[in-house]
Amino acid sequence: MEKRKRTIRKLMPVSPYNSAGLELWFSELASQGLFVSKTGYYFANFQRKEPRSLVYKLEPCDQYRDEHEKELTGQYRLAGWEAVGDVWRKYLIFSAVKDVAVSPEISGEIRSAGELSLKKTGHGCLLTCAMDAVLMALWCWMILGRFGFWYTTTMATPFLLCALMVFMFGINIFWRMSDYIQIRKYLKVTQESHAGRGRARSICSAAAVICICLVFIWVGEQKSWQKELSEAYTSLPVPPITAVSPENSPISGTVTYHSSIVAPVQFQIVQDGPDAQMLRMDYMELRFPRLVKPVLRNMMKDQLQWSSADPEAVSSVLFETAYVAVINDSMHYLFVSDGQKVASVCYIGPGYTDEFLKIIHDAMETWTQPELFLQ
Repeated sequence: MEKRKRTIRKLMPVSPYNSAGLELWFSELASQGLFVSKTGYYFANFQRKEPRSLVYKLEPCDQYRDEHEKELTGQYRLAGWEAVGDVWRKYLIFSAVKDVAVSPEISGEIRSAGELSLKKTGHGCLLTCAMDAVLMALWCWMILGRFGFWYTTTMATPFLLCALMVFMFGINIFWRMSDYIQIRKYLKVTQESHAGRGRARSICSAAAVICICLVFIWVGEQKSWQKELSEAYTSLPVPPITAVSPENSPISGTVTYHSSIVAPVQFQIVQDGPDAQMLRMDYMELRFPRLVKPVLRNMMKDQLQWSSADPEAVSSVLFETAYVAVINDSMHYLFVSDGQKVASVCYIGPGYTDEFLKIIHDAMETWTQPELFLQ
């Protein structure tokens, strides 16, 4: 016969500060032969023994003061209780046989010290909530504001990582506020006497969300690729290499493709080169029409940050919006949008031409098909 484990770890169904809920939960498991031996913030360890009918009592205690802990344990032992462990170093756990358990007499000094320790813990929960809220706001500002919204949502990876950080800060705020509420209920003697399963469900849900996001990140990375410019299809709308560099000294560059089924940017194609800015080309297909204006604005800001050129609006029958920025007599930047498609392209030429806009428009019709780029 298979030998069963003597030590079992279980996810705590309620907040570690919900003393009434934990007392009932420990009693239920004791009747099933599982006796609590150690607890943390999320999990509790149990020893498997013969089932017994026990009641549990959680008493707040400042465990960093040994004299208080020893005195409190002694007062419970005089009443027939046994110390079995602690909860997060904030409560001592006592157990007694259900039919013979009597309430111990706790001195006012010990009880006041325990409640004072709980109050400090409650203030710590509020401070943690405030810090997490500040960090969450700072993270959103750093990613969505400081570095540009379009850069963040380029791929599934940065978008989902940002979403995960915000989610984890948010769920931690929720849990800490739940802890604070349970502490206030205990101090006001208004706690409800039921074990509940809300915390366990929320922890499992958080773990499921994190796993799903990680799977999406992995899937998105599997679809991405990067090729040398010479390996990509030559009809990409870039200036001819011979126009900016002799054939015997070609300009090196890469074409990178990203796609995502969850990020606001569904597709992105980036063409860039370490030797020359004139190879730069960005194309994005957005999931939501309202993102077109902020993405186009951030594109202009990013591409022209090294230049004093200002983009000027031009009329075009091919695009809903079109801007041109004159870098010098032979180098220009075009920024265009058509529906939910946005692109910025650098081109070499004597001036702004409708022919180049036509080339971009025709290319944008097929840019969402990455197989067309490969020879």
